[in-house]
Amino acid sequence: MGRKQHNFREFFTLADPPKKTSNRRAVCNFCIVEYTLSVASIRNDCFVSNKAKLCRGHLTKCINFKNQVPDKEREEILARKVPEDNKKVIKKQKINKGKNINIVEDDSDKKYYN
Repeated sequence: MGRKQHNFREFFTLADPPKKTSNRRAVCNFCIVEYTLSVASIRNDCFVSNKAKLCRGHLTKCINFKNQVPDKEREEILARKVPEDNKKVIKKQKINKGKNINIVEDDSDKKYYN
């Protein structure tokens, strides 16, 4: 039983890494349409390591994704969850419970500790 694919896997093609110990490269399908797989797999701005957070970050900046996908659909895709997001929330809650610190956030996103 392998790992479950992340929410952005459908937008990337996996390629072997240059080193055996590295994660596989996730080459953006939108960049592949623009440049072909052989070119996109060596362009630094067309691939990332196969991690959900990195794939979402690539799509956020990718000009080819922006040009090929309508605005509404693009917003829905980028709103997909990443496992790292859940881990940060859980970790923050554990830290707050352990220290008995009250964190107050105001409209300016500043945090005050009581």
